[in-house]
Amino acid sequence: MGCTASKSEPPPRQLVLLGGGECGKTTIFKQIQKVYGVGFEGKEQEWLEAITWSPVRAMQQLIKTAKSKEMDIPPDKEAASAAVLNHSKADDFTSELAAHIASLWAEPSIKSAAEMKESDMDDNATYFLDKVTDLGSPTYKPNDEDILKVRDPTRSIETLEFKVGKAKFRVIDVGGQRMERPKWNLTGDITAVLFVCALTEYDQTLREDIKQNRLKESLNLFDIACNRRYIENPIILFLNKVDLFEKKIAKVDLNVCFPTYKGGCKYDAALEYIKYRFLACRKDKNKPIYILETTATNTQNMQFIFESMVDIVERQNLQASGFS
Repeated sequence: MGCTASKSEPPPRQLVLLGGGECGKTTIFKQIQKVYGVGFEGKEQEWLEAITWSPVRAMQQLIKTAKSKEMDIPPDKEAASAAVLNHSKADDFTSELAAHIASLWAEPSIKSAAEMKESDMDDNATYFLDKVTDLGSPTYKPNDEDILKVRDPTRSIETLEFKVGKAKFRVIDVGGQRMERPKWNLTGDITAVLFVCALTEYDQTLREDIKQNRLKESLNLFDIACNRRYIENPIILFLNKVDLFEKKIAKVDLNVCFPTYKGGCKYDAALEYIKYRFLACRKDKNKPIYILETTATNTQNMQFIFESMVDIVERQNLQASGFS
């Protein structure tokens, strides 16, 4: 009796998603889940705590900033202010608390505090503050935009498998905060690195080290990924938050981070300089690095970006197999 050899399926192309804290890496992971996976259907409640905590955390920061700057908060808002400051993540988010936050958010002094760097607001904090009354409704259910925009740091290694045509992919999302980075060594064999940097971080410092500039930290991490950890692997660099960067660069010069930059508050010049700094990190000038400009919260933009990403990975996979 003869036997036939069974064809085993090739392993998925393994992509590791890296970057510093708050760069938008987890949002990109969620977008892959939305575009190629099952989306968030039936899992909305899993995001409820992070979503309702967002306006609380933001308002606590705004109140503290306003008070530190001796900005006027009306006496009739003191009870609302105390209720927000005393609220902890373990407490229930109620319609009464939502009303307190909404009333404070209407105050000119709080709006002014939101414009100050000292408030250290999350990128999408105002989005959740604007809809805080809806969040306090007993019938509130998170939608896709809420889930994509909420900040919820990765604290473990998360994986997602998806198919494009006949090709299988596995994305591994590893935490970006310093305490999470030792897990970068647990990713196994990979096909390509997806490295995310937020363009807006050039005038910001790390939450865990206020002396370290975030963009310079991203460049240090990129150097490690490029020249030490993933020497043989191509890197796809996502320069993220281009929409917010375009607004910020018009007001804040890139030379606050790089004194050698002389291009002024011009979007194109600043973007090209940041690209130059990343490309200058690689010691092997033949190492493939592909740069994509992204807005991770924009699904239409990310769908186009993912198509480019898949095409790059497939071309690299063919070259590695000797079919260039």
